[in-house]
Amino acid sequence: MDATHRTRLIRQRAVANLSLTRMHSFIETGERKLNDIQVRFDELPKIYNKFEIVQCELELTNDTDYSFNRQQFEDNYWKLRQSSMNTYSL
Repeated sequence: MDATHRTRLIRQRAVANLSLTRMHSFIETGERKLNDIQVRFDELPKIYNKFEIVQCELELTNDTDYSFNRQQFEDNYWKLRQSSMNTYSL
């Protein structure tokens, strides 16, 4: 994989991470409306899929170990998903 393509993939992965972080910040502020949370909750799988596509390409086409990035994202994703579900079910 050439360096330009690798850099592009890493940036795409960062965008997915930032989307997750923004959603987490939104939910944690406490100033949330149930409808807003539902709309954002529905976006979570899209964020996960974006990350997954880029992460898989990085893992399959590069010898660098990216498992830490995957683990970190997945941990944050599942915590946020659980938090969103708990808030939405209230």
